[in-house]
Amino acid sequence: MRHTRIQQAKPERSFAERIVAVIVAIAMLGGMGYATTSAAMADGAGQTLEQQAGISLGLHDYDRSAINKNHALQFMSVGGPGTYNRYVGNGNGAYTGIVKTTLTKGYPAMATDKGSESLAYLFGGTDDNAVTNHTPAGGLLTLDKDGYYGFNADSQYAAYDKTSKKFNLSPQNYCANQTDTPCFTPFGNDTKDNKYSFGMNLGADFYMPKDGKVNNQDMVFDFTGDDDVWVFIDGVLVLDLGGIHQALGGKINFHTGDITYDKTQRYGNRPAATITEAFANAGKTWDSTSYETHQLRFFYLERGDGGSNCKISFNLPVKPSKAIDIEKETLGTIAENKQFQFQLLVGSSSTLYQGKYSVYNASTNQVVQRDVSTGKNGEITLAKGQFARVQSNDFTDDTTYKVRELNSGGYTVSANGSAMTQQGSGNNAYAETGSFTVGKTSHVTIVNSNVKPSNNKIIVKTDGGDGDEYTLNLTASGDSTSSTVTTATPADIVLVMDKSGSMNKDSRDDNAQKAAKALAEKLLTDKNSTLKPGQQVRMAVVTFNKNATLEQGFTTSASSIKSAVSQTPDGGTNWEAALKQANDLQGRSGVKKHIIFLSDGNPTFRTSSYGGSCYSYSYSGWGPHYTPQPEYTTKATCKAAGYYWLGENPDGGSDGAYGAGDSDDYGFNYAAALAEANKRGDAALYVVKTSTEANKMADLAIKANAVNGEEFDGTNAENLTNAFDQIYSSITSSAKIKVFSITDTLSQWVDPVEFSNATNGADITQYVTVRNGSTKLTGEYTATYSVDNSGKRTVTVTFKGTDGTDGIVAEKADDIDVSFKVKPSDAAYADYAKNNKQHPDTGDANTGDSSAGQPGYRSNADAKLNYCVLTKVNGVESCVRTEAEYPHPVVRVKLGKINITKQWSDGADKHANDSVTVQLQRKAIGSSTGAEPVDNFTLNAGNKWHKLVDNLVPGYTYSVVETSGNDRYDVKYKVNNTANNSADLTKHMVWSSNANEGTLNATIINELKTVSLSNAISVKKNLTGREWKDSDQFSFTLEAEGSAPLPARCKNQQPCTVTVKRNSTDHSAAFGDITYNAGNAKYTYYVTEDSGSISALHYSQARYEVVVTVAKNGAVWTASVTSVTKMLDDNGEPVPESQSDSTQPVTFTNHYIAVSALPLTGGMTDRQWLFVGGVVGGLAVLLIGAAGVWNGKKRLV
Repeated sequence: MRHTRIQQAKPERSFAERIVAVIVAIAMLGGMGYATTSAAMADGAGQTLEQQAGISLGLHDYDRSAINKNHALQFMSVGGPGTYNRYVGNGNGAYTGIVKTTLTKGYPAMATDKGSESLAYLFGGTDDNAVTNHTPAGGLLTLDKDGYYGFNADSQYAAYDKTSKKFNLSPQNYCANQTDTPCFTPFGNDTKDNKYSFGMNLGADFYMPKDGKVNNQDMVFDFTGDDDVWVFIDGVLVLDLGGIHQALGGKINFHTGDITYDKTQRYGNRPAATITEAFANAGKTWDSTSYETHQLRFFYLERGDGGSNCKISFNLPVKPSKAIDIEKETLGTIAENKQFQFQLLVGSSSTLYQGKYSVYNASTNQVVQRDVSTGKNGEITLAKGQFARVQSNDFTDDTTYKVRELNSGGYTVSANGSAMTQQGSGNNAYAETGSFTVGKTSHVTIVNSNVKPSNNKIIVKTDGGDGDEYTLNLTASGDSTSSTVTTATPADIVLVMDKSGSMNKDSRDDNAQKAAKALAEKLLTDKNSTLKPGQQVRMAVVTFNKNATLEQGFTTSASSIKSAVSQTPDGGTNWEAALKQANDLQGRSGVKKHIIFLSDGNPTFRTSSYGGSCYSYSYSGWGPHYTPQPEYTTKATCKAAGYYWLGENPDGGSDGAYGAGDSDDYGFNYAAALAEANKRGDAALYVVKTSTEANKMADLAIKANAVNGEEFDGTNAENLTNAFDQIYSSITSSAKIKVFSITDTLSQWVDPVEFSNATNGADITQYVTVRNGSTKLTGEYTATYSVDNSGKRTVTVTFKGTDGTDGIVAEKADDIDVSFKVKPSDAAYADYAKNNKQHPDTGDANTGDSSAGQPGYRSNADAKLNYCVLTKVNGVESCVRTEAEYPHPVVRVKLGKINITKQWSDGADKHANDSVTVQLQRKAIGSSTGAEPVDNFTLNAGNKWHKLVDNLVPGYTYSVVETSGNDRYDVKYKVNNTANNSADLTKHMVWSSNANEGTLNATIINELKTVSLSNAISVKKNLTGREWKDSDQFSFTLEAEGSAPLPARCKNQQPCTVTVKRNSTDHSAAFGDITYNAGNAKYTYYVTEDSGSISALHYSQARYEVVVTVAKNGAVWTASVTSVTKMLDDNGEPVPESQSDSTQPVTFTNHYIAVSALPLTGGMTDRQWLFVGGVVGGLAVLLIGAAGVWNGKKRLV
């Protein structure tokens, strides 16, 4: 068969028979736990690449004389034209549909319309005398620096050694690109029996990386060859290159999901164009979930007798079936040499794995360290960009496991894109994955990030409302030391800029310069220049037209690059010279080299001289014409094909450049450029076209294996910018903060101000302000209010981008601020009063001047920023949501006071031993319900009849009530200078700038009760011996005993007198009203008549005692005369007798002695009356004395 350049995959044995031949069981360490079970598993020194990667191979030699017997599938091109056992013909596509769309017991089977026979016999699944089966240990595949496994029969001759059971590779000297010369002949190339009729199968487990990309390259399986090739994924036919045919190509792209073929099938139905379609055709569903494990099965048959070709290339992250891979990646500002430690917990009992593991470079799959022992606690140590492979014969597809990262504090940790649970704290912190099963997920990528938002919560006291309002501000910003991180992997970048004359068209050169300069600015930063040389990004500039010039060698100076790309376009286009300059520019060892090749047209010149070329000849009316046949590069092969060899460059040349200068009719210019592009080694090539005229760029991208195998479209300014942005992304890793929502669950200590009456689920967007810097946002967020069953109230602000997607990106300069108003709740005021003005909390740091470090009440029970670190690594974006806690600001409350003072109307000094009980009461301002007691306290002389209560909750009407006073007193109140016992205490008062406004002043005045005795003590004058004269008047004195009060008219307790005159009613007079203080008491008074000067009138010498009693009569204090006693009669003689009616006046009788019997007129004078009285008295004394003598004598007898 005709041989062309091919990309082929390796054959595979059935999975059921896949054998790791060098596995030797060893004892479990310590007799328990999981350990490596073979030296080969732990130590890859004796293993082939295939064994290390878990790739199984099967090689099968068929007896050409017997292989067709009794089987539907025939070898050596038999049968009629158009049948599946017959060669499809030169230049034709495959014969699809020969086998079923799913494996049968692990092997292909003929399609139902072709008999359904299993092809297991061809691949070692069942015994067949015509088949000799071999199990190669490997040696067929190689692994390049970009992580591609591959084999190319064009350049490599693979001979199978039956003794060592390995393929031996050597330079290909047997394949001359001819139809009848086979290139892939593992059993030898001497006879037809060795060259033809054999099969190969290959099997491997692989995991699906995120977005189907590996090292920023699309994950692909690429094969070119002949004859039948069937590739199954998870038992489903995905790539169908069946039939006896020339070398055909097919590719599976796991990033795009596309399946492509280089030629349309010749027979059979159109094969599936996508992986999803292939699975649907088989009645199944393709699961592209990241990190899920899949199985690849590759079956290859050489059924014809022509060229056998095999070129296989794939970068699937394959692994052994009994292995667990733990990969470590980091983002942010984590040191490159940081070592991370892990533990592997296996089985349902989470048994700690202890044993051996191997360390691989995650980018290249190359072994870094073999046979590494876990630490004493099972620690597995990895750095960024490495993975550990742990193998054990005890692992099965059903084995469950978890991975634990130790010392994970300070990082956001995810596993396969899902957040890991952080446990413990400090040095004991660790993060643990959920449970995986080996058969489903055997590769775990753990990413640590210290990229965090700068989020804070502050509270600011405002002046609104009652003076107790605060504005809460919850911020989310990209402005932190690690919140927006763009890091460039050390790189040597060569800008290859087209400066041909056509670049002057349509601003092509201007656009290219702008894009190149922008790239330089982003990569060659000041920070980059301060890094160690091995960690820097460097750039160089090559310009080209007819020739190429190194304008600027590798530098870290952005200004130098800007200057170098500013050359003026002129001349032709020499791709080869440009690419050679780029290839010749030596980069640093161990640093990835990137070549960005930019052009607007196909090459019109080259550097290589074709000293001879192969042509076909034809003749027409215009004369002879030579057509290049560049596939024949030697004179011998040219002539063998019947063509002509001319020893010259047919398209001319000058000044060290060859070509016509305006075209490439012979294809030499492009061929030379392609050849040069393929000499770049492992440098990444980016192909950028700036005009649709450069139509060879797409082919160059494919055949030179450029990044993604395709060109970047830079045909206008916007596209070119996007192209360079994509290139930038492939060189850098970035992390930004994407904010999805901010939630604030209010504590019981605050209430919202403007939406206090909102109900569960209410839209409160109008009350919540969101700004980005000074710009107020309007349509990019919604705010909702929720109340759960326990009464917790939560404000949730949800963000959406202008494109409607969830979240908004907080760039470095962004400062998103969410604000709304709150105030201390009544519960906060009450608690503050209850706990004697002790705040329970302290404001967290950086929560504002009125909060940070200050005592108060936390405004939020819980507040969170829901965000993700939006990462872009190797061009692949990921966003794992996580949460950041906000700090706790506090609000403060203020209470009012009341000064209570007791005053006694009769003076506090009279109450040194007294006390009263006062109750402070309150009710809500405006409430019609009764007041509730607040406190009871005692006032006495000891506290100077004063009490200051300083923990009054505002919002109430406070009143003071004396509850246990002296009922001898009336109680009066005055609060804030108002004759009332109550006053309102508002929040406005306690928050007033006038400190005294929040203090109530109450005075309790105790006024002694009095009772009045109205004219109860009175006198009556009796006059005997004559009639009253108009001039008669008699005065009487009321004398109080002790401190008994006198009538008010008698000041200063002086004796009180009344006068009875002739015209006095009943010749009587009352001393007047006497007021007494309430209280049980008796008061004694004496009433006498004052001596007078009326002649012949004997003034009464009577003396009366009057007792007044003050007593409580029921609830009323009364005063009454309770006794009147005549102590002396009118003559002054003691005659104690009680007056029967104490309410009657006391009577005084004055006697007038008449003298009308005396001869003298005018009567006797007073002196005469005294003399007569004295005589009479003396006689009486004598008579008494005589009587006594006589009586004494009589007793003696």
